[in-house]
Order: sequence, then C-alpha cells, then structure tokens
Amino acid sequence: MEMIINWIGGATFILSIGNLNIAVDPVLCQKGTVQDYFWFKSERIEQPVYSEGDFENIDLWLITHNHEDHLDSIGLSKISSSSKVICNKNSADLVRESSATDVTVLSWNQAVEIDLKGYRIEIEAIPAIHGVSPLTALLAGKGNGYYVTITKGKEKVKIYITGDTVYKKKIINSLENKEIDLLIPNMGAAKQGSWIMTLTLNSKMLKKMMDELDPEVVIPVHYGTFEHYKEPAERIAEINDQRINMVEVGSKMKFKLNESNWQY
Repeated sequence: MEMIINWIGGATFILSIGNLNIAVDPVLCQKGTVQDYFWFKSERIEQPVYSEGDFENIDLWLITHNHEDHLDSIGLSKISSSSKVICNKNSADLVRESSATDVTVLSWNQAVEIDLKGYRIEIEAIPAIHGVSPLTALLAGKGNGYYVTITKGKEKVKIYITGDTVYKKKIINSLENKEIDLLIPNMGAAKQGSWIMTLTLNSKMLKKMMDELDPEVVIPVHYGTFEHYKEPAERIAEINDQRINMVEVGSKMKFKLNESNWQY
C-alpha cells in the first residue's frame, strides 16, 4: 500500500492510505504556549505546521490520552462530526466536547473493527506505560498505544503507534506474534525537573524495541516540539539503522512498505 505521512509536530500526524485519512492526537497550540501538567510546566518551542485543509477529510482519529501535549482546545476543534474517533478512557470526556458523534473507548487489549471507504480496519489498544517509575506512570494514567491492521483486497498493512510509553516487557508481550510493517514511536525522552524520571521513549529504548519487534519501517515523532522533550533528533539518528526515517515537521513523506521507495 502506498502511504503518506504528514507530521504536524509533537504527537500529531496524519497518515493517508489512498483516500483514507487517519489522524492522531491533535495538539495545535502556538509556539510559546506554556502548558501546565500540575507537577510541571512546559513551553511549546516549535510551531505546528499545517494548513486548514489538512484536517477537512479525516476519516478516523486515534486519541492516545488526555495530556495537553496530545489533545488541546484547538486540536479538539478540528475533530468533525463526520470522523470516527477511537480514544482511551481518560480522554473520552474531552473528545465528547468536540463535534465528534461516533466515539469508541478502548481499554488495554480491547479491539474494534470498522469499515471505511472500502478498507477493513482493526484497532487494538496496546498498553502505553507513561514513565519508567511506577509512581510516575500511575500519576500519568493509562494511555493507549494502537496496533492498527488495514486491509483492502489482498493488501494488508500493520502499524504500531506507541503513544506515550517507555520500554516495558509488558508492552512487548502485548505485541507477541504480531507483525509490524510500520512503527511510529513517541520519542523525546520526556522529562522535567529533578524528581520526574523519563516519561517517553529514548533512543536506547527504541533500539531495544526495534530489536524485539523487528518492524520494517520506523518513523519517529514526538521530539523537539515541547520543552520537556529532552532528547534531540540527533540521538535517534545515532542508532544508525536504515529502517529509521526522519520526517521534518510540516513535510509530507510518501512511501510504499516492502519497498525502498521514499519521496519527500
């Protein structure tokens, strides 16, 4: 399947497969916005890059959790009544404040199947453990990753979107015997202050995850955008694995899985 990924910035991106458009975690606040996470604050240091038309024909939204760097008021305004929405439990109330009318809440390891534009889409909620410290992960709440299988005719693609998680064996076990054509990991080694330990994947964790899950293609997101995303893009590049493809914010990358065919 030919695909296009459009990285808006942070955790927000749009994945297009033919005429099917899937978007993830709309956070569209302006550069300079300071977000308050109760135990720390963080400033947006990079501008989101998008046009209004980017969000006009979204068929499916995947919402991983309710933190403001994943779901904000501007982002909520882009969710239309014509879009289906899959979300986790702690983001459901916020999502229902949008125009969304077709909302499905998934807890860990639950799955749903839907048909859109001739595509059969199966979505399974994968645990997202938001911190290396059990206390931090508890305070952050249960977010979702998503394992998405998209089928049309004889073509099939399997995508794992990590959400905000660190490396944990529990996550690897949830993906046992699951092929991954495309891995989209939330990076940045998010951290703020002296007592909060790492909240999202760093390059070392990503390498370990890649070794165990063996994805065909990896497109990292969720780095650079906010002050608390501490690990820069250069650290990801240092993994030096040809499966990793870095996308610039605001750029659209076209590719076909199972082929070395990338266009920016």
